[in-house]
Amino acid sequence: MRFKGIAVLAAAAMLASPALSEPQRDAVSKTLSPEAAAAAFNDVVITACIPAVTSGALPAAARSKLQATSDAGMRKQSGAAPDENVWDVTAGKGVVTVHEKPGRCVTSVYGPPAIGTIATLANLLTHSGFERLVGGAAPEGFSQTLIRTEAGKQVTVVLWGSDPGMPGHESRFSVVKATVFSAR
Repeated sequence: MRFKGIAVLAAAAMLASPALSEPQRDAVSKTLSPEAAAAAFNDVVITACIPAVTSGALPAAARSKLQATSDAGMRKQSGAAPDENVWDVTAGKGVVTVHEKPGRCVTSVYGPPAIGTIATLANLLTHSGFERLVGGAAPEGFSQTLIRTEAGKQVTVVLWGSDPGMPGHESRFSVVKATVFSAR
């Protein structure tokens, strides 16, 4: 009986929390699995964001995977600044987004588990010459930073993710972001 009382209190607290006060979708996508969303996220980080930062522009092949959007809700959800281009990733429509400007590219995905998604992408990046820096639990999620020097530029990829129930996490869905930037 004690467990049932705790569960009821926890449910009441969740319903009263600001995180659930805004209406949220029933599912991130009814047609896109978390695994497919993570695959689209990984692909765009590797084939669009990293080349965009190292060369200064999104490659033509990467642009074919993206659709420009001016949707205010998507811009806000992705955290894009007014001077950034916002893209919807075709393979992860409505779930995987990119916002970028010269020297910086951020890809985000909603739905797949944060730790597994970060670990998979970090492994893919280490196999392409990136070096892992110390990573782990961040104040409001998990993070991993990787670096590689290419054409005289240090390219940095910061992976961050959070799952529902973590401190400061307001969505019912996991969120993972990859921020790619460079320094000479």
